Amino acid sequence: MSDKYTLIIFGTFILISILFTYLFVTGNWYYFYYLIKMFLRVATPLIIIYLLLRKK
Repeated sequence: MSDKYTLIIFGTFILISILFTYLFVTGNWYYFYYLIKMFLRVATPLIIIYLLLRKK
């Protein structure tokens, strides 16, 4: 695995950890849940289409 991907994975892990800690301290879990749900509703079909078209 190259260093680039290792840094991306580690950076994403740190960012998500900081975000979850902030949400836990401030108590904004419901708003965060709403945002994640809306993001996944939009992103999931796009990711599936990309993966299907990439195979061709």
